[in-house]
Amino acid sequence: MKKLILLFIFLLAGYTISNAQEVLTNQSVIDMLEIGLGEDVIIAKITTSECDFSISINDLKDLKEKGVSDNIIIAMVKQEKDNNEQSKTLLPGLYFNDNDSLIKIFPTTFSGTKTNTLGSAFSYGIASAKIKSTMPGSSSKNIVNTVTPEFIFLFDKKQENAPLSEWWFSVASSPSQFVLVKLNKKEKSRELGTGKVNVYAGSSMGIDEESIIKFTISKTNDFEFKVIPEDILQPGEYCFFYQGVIPQGGYTNQSVFDFSIPMNCRYPSKFRHGQRVWVQIEGKIKNCNIIDIKIKDGEVHYEGEMTNSLKKVEWLETDCAKSKKELEEISLNNNH
Repeated sequence: MKKLILLFIFLLAGYTISNAQEVLTNQSVIDMLEIGLGEDVIIAKITTSECDFSISINDLKDLKEKGVSDNIIIAMVKQEKDNNEQSKTLLPGLYFNDNDSLIKIFPTTFSGTKTNTLGSAFSYGIASAKIKSTMPGSSSKNIVNTVTPEFIFLFDKKQENAPLSEWWFSVASSPSQFVLVKLNKKEKSRELGTGKVNVYAGSSMGIDEESIIKFTISKTNDFEFKVIPEDILQPGEYCFFYQGVIPQGGYTNQSVFDFSIPMNCRYPSKFRHGQRVWVQIEGKIKNCNIIDIKIKDGEVHYEGEMTNSLKKVEWLETDCAKSKKELEEISLNNNH
């Protein structure tokens, strides 16, 4: 009997590997029972598979009539309960990691759009007029207190559980369908360029590639992804904007997932964007203006321009200082 059970488990393991995307249902349990699989094997399959059981009173009655044992039914009920608890813990949506606590970012609806026709008028319609969508308030209510944020995109497994107000996570399947953009902050609003219109070429919708901030995507599973911006984000206003296919049926892409990085946020680097520092480059000390900051392999890297030549260079934080004298002292100590 033990050999027979081991043989069934072996065959079942092979079946599982070849059907990695399989989802067990009530009928799956009945089918396994009908081909002669034992109770222990069926329970093992339930506890190691993705499941979508129906466990209403009528469903349980039907399972009992089909010969499903109490222990198998208990395993089904427990598995469905665990699935429901997981979905309640973290619903589909966009989150940011705040000291290992996931905080949800809720969408903000555009308050209107406007077209800058001044440049187009001066060029007699040759230049394109920019279309800008506006959001109410000069700052987002979603506060992210770090310039190196980590975001979690959680998509809907069943393509039906995301709230209607957040349909993006039922339609999309990857963060690559979104773009990260820095918003233009005004006194009472924030602006996002969402298209161009030209007298001769017509109108085109989409985010200008030059304003898009690149980010890396790491996959936790088929439905959960971690997103980290490639560059350190300066304090300011940002948003994730969906650029995928919009479903039919009255859906409109008139909202963004906005967030604000305050001035007093956590900063991993010693210096900030726009600062001038003295840098040890090719054995010489040069004055440089910081235009970008990155984290690579746990170390802070700066990108900037030499003050005199405007030549672009990159250097480690350990190779620069606020003053020339300080850097000379550091170089002297390193040589000793």
